[in-house]
Formats: sequence, structure tokens, C-alpha cells
Amino acid sequence: METKRNVSLWVLYDFANSLVSIVFFLYFAQWLVIDRGVSDLYFNLAFTMSAILLLLTVPTTGYLLDKFLRRISGLRFTTVLTVIFYGLCSLFAVSNKEVAALILFTLGLYSYLLSFTFYTPLLNDISKPGRRGLVSGLGIAANYLGQIAGLLIALPFANGKLSLFASAPRAETLLPAVLIFFLFSLPMLIFFKEPKLVTKSFHLPSTIKEMIIDTKLLFSFSSVSFFLLSYFLFNDAVLTAANNFPIFLEQVWHVSDTIKTYILLGILVTSALGGLISGFIADHFGHKRTLRIILFGWVFILPLIGLLSNFTLFIIAVTLMGFWFGSNWTVSRSVMAYLAPKGRHNLTFAYFGLAERASSFIGPIVWGLIASNLVSIGSDRYRVAILAVTIFIIFGILALYPVKDDRKELVVSTHNKQTL
Repeated sequence: METKRNVSLWVLYDFANSLVSIVFFLYFAQWLVIDRGVSDLYFNLAFTMSAILLLLTVPTTGYLLDKFLRRISGLRFTTVLTVIFYGLCSLFAVSNKEVAALILFTLGLYSYLLSFTFYTPLLNDISKPGRRGLVSGLGIAANYLGQIAGLLIALPFANGKLSLFASAPRAETLLPAVLIFFLFSLPMLIFFKEPKLVTKSFHLPSTIKEMIIDTKLLFSFSSVSFFLLSYFLFNDAVLTAANNFPIFLEQVWHVSDTIKTYILLGILVTSALGGLISGFIADHFGHKRTLRIILFGWVFILPLIGLLSNFTLFIIAVTLMGFWFGSNWTVSRSVMAYLAPKGRHNLTFAYFGLAERASSFIGPIVWGLIASNLVSIGSDRYRVAILAVTIFIIFGILALYPVKDDRKELVVSTHNKQTL
């Protein structure tokens, strides 16, 4: 149902969920590993466990929602779960109960990621094909604004200038972010109007059988299979490095949380620019070719960040890295769009979304094992971890080679038009 109100509510929700995400990203990891001394491996296992839960549930829940239920119902349920789990995690954090906090963080992360199964497809309901790019762009802009707002709201708590529980400053940042997330998500959960789904008879065995058949047909297209494998691999490396970035800044460079905030703000700006610029480049030079260039850039950038010993050069490198963050998502999505088989776009993007959200799988284990078992070399173990996860990007590049090239199709199409 395309209305200005629905679009506004959808965009506002993107602002809300990015706000809580960036605060937990920056401060929970540091509170757990730095302040409370929990092993890097246990922290990273939270991402692996949430990925496993997604892999087990997303195909079924997404299929059932698409066939029998409304997406907004799933979004309401997962959002409330996210608020409950993250809220309890925050309370355990200020009480210095790290084990309970880590368990609830894992459950909160799972429900947070699961919510996108229902949130993202709503774009098709609130916008016509001709306006879908504009509405999606508004959502991306709101996402970046939410991250910036989250960093700025949390900073006084992280600095100790504001305190609700007289607890560790980093733990203090979490609950305000959860409450603000819930407050700004309420309009979407209450007022969003989704068209009523035509009631269908539901028979679980036949539904599962139908889902398996559709999935087999989708993966019979080799380009789709190879691209999802490639995306899973290189995104695993990028997300693992990103999730551990605050710990890397603390352990390797020993910078304050204020400096970390400014660094992340710089990365957010270049990420937004990267997302815009890469789209134009891909349209002119080919989407697969552009993605391959981006991945080769990651193979250079991640080791560079791991090896640099000059802080000024490091700041320049990570700020430029933002261009790659932004372009990574933009071009990957456009590649998936041209590879999606006709009539199976929704199913294709369901698995693309699953690969995107659940790709923090092997990388966190590798990072955690290195950071936990190479304590004898000090902070250099985090540099080694960055070098190690770069290998997954190389595997991702190799898996990308068999994928169909969109430029070849463009050349054939142009030739046919000229012949006619």
C-alpha cells in the first residue's frame, strides 16, 4: 500500500534500527572483551551462533510469511524480541554479569537480523517500481543518520558525563540506545498499513516440500549458486573485521572512545559516498567487473590496515576504507539483481539477504581463535587476525569467476539493436 505515511514510517524504522546497532557495535564489544576480560573467541562465537540460528530459520519463516502471513506481523514480533533481549543484555551489562549479557546479546542479535527478513520486502508494498530506488535511497540515508545519531547520543555516557546506573561507562551506553530504538520503531509497528493477504490453506508437509522444490530450482542456476557462495565468503571477512574493529582500535592503538567515535563518523561519510559513486561506476563498466575490482581492493586494504604502524596513515586508510564498505553492499545487490532468474526474484533475494545477514560464520571463529591463542605476541595478534580473514576474500574472488558477466549481455543486446 503506497502512501506517504507508510514510506515515512518505513524510513523512520531504518533510522531506529541503525541507531541501536551502531551503539552495540562500538561499546558492547569493548565492555565485554576489554573491560570484563571475556575471551575474543567467546565474543565472536555470538556472531557464529546467530548465523547458525538464521540459517536454520530464515528460509522457513520467510517462506511462510510470504505465503500465509503479513510481513508487518513478523516485524512486530522480531522487533519486540530485539528490544527485550537487548534491554535485558543492557541491564546485565550494568550489573557486570558478562555471561548472561553475552547470551542475551546473541539472542538479541539473532532477532535483530531476523527482523530484516520482514522489513526489507515491505519496500515492494510501499513503492511502485519506478519509485523503488528513491524510497530505498531514503532508507539508506536514514540508516546513516541513525548511526550518526547513535554515536552522538552514546558519547556522553561513554565519557562518563552522563550516568544512569553508576556503572561502567561503556555499559551505560546500551540501555539508552535500546529505549530510543523502541521509541522510534513504535510508529512503524503501530501505524503501518499493509495490504491484507489472501487467506490460503496451510499444510506444513506440502509447504515444506514446495519450498524445497523452489530452492532446488533456484540453485540449479550455477551463476546464482556461485555468486551466493562468493558473497558469503567475502562478506564473512568484511563483517568479521568490522565487528572486531572497536576492539582492534582499543588493543592496537589505545585510542579513547571519543576518537573512536570521530573515526567511525568519518567512515560513515565515505561509506555513503562509496555507495553512491559505485552505483554509477557499475552501470558504466559492468557490475561483475566493478565488484571484482572492489574485492581486489579489499585484498589490499585489510592487510594494509593490519600492518600500518603510523596512526595518521592508519586514519587515512580506514577513512578511505569507508568507500569500500559503501560500494560492497551497493554493487553486490545490483549483481544479485541481474542474476535473479525471471519469476524468482523474491526467493533469490531471500537467500541473498540470508547470505548477507548470516555470513559472519567461519570468520569470527578464525578471528577468535587467533586473538585468544596468540596472547604471547600482544596486540599484534589482532593484526594477524586481519591478515587471516583476508583469505576468505580471495576465496570469494575465485568463486566469483564462474558467475555470468552482465557486460556480455549488454554487448549482445547492443549488437542486436544495431542489426535491426
